[in-house]
Amino acid sequence: MKPKYKKLILIIAVVLTVLFVLYNFSGRSYKFGEKIGSFNGVQLYSNQRDETNCKDTYYYKGVYTGVKWQCVEFVRRYLIIKEGVTFSDVTSAYEIPNAQFTTLNGTPIQTTRDLEVGSIIVWLKSYENNLPHGHVAIVSSITPLGITVVEQNYIDEKLPRFIKTDELQNLTILSLPN
Repeated sequence: MKPKYKKLILIIAVVLTVLFVLYNFSGRSYKFGEKIGSFNGVQLYSNQRDETNCKDTYYYKGVYTGVKWQCVEFVRRYLIIKEGVTFSDVTSAYEIPNAQFTTLNGTPIQTTRDLEVGSIIVWLKSYENNLPHGHVAIVSSITPLGITVVEQNYIDEKLPRFIKTDELQNLTILSLPN
């Protein structure tokens, strides 16, 4: 075999090895709509960080939940499934604290600001890369050092995500009455 072909084969082998390592060991890339986890039996789905720009709406058993698979859609679907509660339509996550919460039959519900497992955490519209819509998640656990949240439309590979106590400024906590 000629030396130039040996060199070409070696280069191709190195490139393929690097691609293999990057693909298998650099964090999973989820497809749009692929399950990324669940919390309390409610599934979470990837929206590929909104790269698909999908505007399709989703309904759970005939009840509107929102745009597939946005953060607002997950929180509304979680509340419908676990609590029998929904909230009025919002354009963006940061509007949720001003939304009207009701049971599925329309009875108004007053939210509280107590932090507990199942609470809704709402970030301002200036939150990280979520301009101009803010972000919303569900609290899955609480420790003295911070909280863990589950969420859609954030970083699929970081589910659940831990947030230190000192990083919990500029957000709103909403809980349903017990």
